[in-house]
Amino acid sequence: MKTRIISALVGLLLLGGVLFLFETAVLDVAVALLSMIAVGEMIKAAGLFKKKRFAAVCIVFAGLFSTSYYQGFASLETFVEFAFGIVVLLFVMNDHKELKVTDAAFAFFFTVFIPRAFSTLLLFRNFGAPESYFLVLTSLAVAWLNDTCAYFSGYFLGKRKLCPEISPKKTLEGAIGGVFGDVILCSVLAYIFSAATGSEINWVSFVIFVPFGAVIAIFGDLCASVIKRQFGIKDYGNIMPGHGGVMDRFDSWVFVAPVLYIWNIYFPVI
Repeated sequence: MKTRIISALVGLLLLGGVLFLFETAVLDVAVALLSMIAVGEMIKAAGLFKKKRFAAVCIVFAGLFSTSYYQGFASLETFVEFAFGIVVLLFVMNDHKELKVTDAAFAFFFTVFIPRAFSTLLLFRNFGAPESYFLVLTSLAVAWLNDTCAYFSGYFLGKRKLCPEISPKKTLEGAIGGVFGDVILCSVLAYIFSAATGSEINWVSFVIFVPFGAVIAIFGDLCASVIKRQFGIKDYGNIMPGHGGVMDRFDSWVFVAPVLYIWNIYFPVI
């Protein structure tokens, strides 16, 4: 427990530092590093680290995806995706007896998906402060507070299993408690942010999004769980002692953040 708490505090300090330098290139570097580490974790989970050159190429492209995914640079993103697809197919053709098409497809999907999700931070920045900060904090709060509230709700009230074959410890009561707890705590944080910055929150849009985002977070968590179960692993990594890897901490967030970005375009929360 002590290791878990210390690891969480260090992680929060690093997150605070990145947010403090949100308008600088530090964010770009952080997004690239998170993307590359997360993709590396997925490649390792699939047992593809033994293909060292293939794994290295996927990780490098993850960094390229994370830095090319900006508004106004759609053509560059398309080019990088196409080039990566060709490279993956070349690896399959060269090593078709060992590198299965299904494994290559898995690597391709997550090498594109994960950096795109983390690059949402860069897209949030385009909205400008204080809106950008609110969107980042909201995405993190919806994902992480849902998990915390679901844990305690399930611990005290949980009786019926949600998806026993995927995540045996999750309960229906925990999921419902997580959603309700998310709405309450996120609303409190939004009120504090509004009072501190003088920002006007669109409460109708916000209160509708949070439970929707909480459900998306549960979906993301279950997706991560089923992948771990199929590959027979407990955690994606150990970069955060007591917490696991980057994907163990951001498995819900990578689904919530892009949805919030799209939501905010059509139904601004601030």
